[in-house]
Amino acid sequence: MAVTNRWVRAPDNSAYSSPDSHCSVHHRPRPGVGWSFEHSVYDGFDTHWSATFTDAVPAPLVAQFFSHLASSTPVERQYREIPFLSRDLSAAIITPAHSAGLGAHVHHALAQIPQPRPPAAPPRRP
Repeated sequence: MAVTNRWVRAPDNSAYSSPDSHCSVHHRPRPGVGWSFEHSVYDGFDTHWSATFTDAVPAPLVAQFFSHLASSTPVERQYREIPFLSRDLSAAIITPAHSAGLGAHVHHALAQIPQPRPPAAPPRRP
């Protein structure tokens, strides 16, 4: 599943990193800990989260969690729930959940087109 979604495997086969290097998954076969996931977009901006699954958690549950994490399918959420940095730094492609005609693929394609910068304000007169 990781390789299918272009995650990079560590040389010792104990970890995978997402294609953007923001997320990693570690398999630690030792008592008490089975799998751990970590994610951070911008260090120091409260974007770090982690999840740990003990060795008692069924493997299909961990696989289901990872499949949603590794999927390229967009997460549906309300606009106010989109993290501030993702909204304001153009790190997310925001697609309307319900639109009249244009599908998500069209919105994503349009979002990839560079937008011209607004013209500079005219100089102030003294």
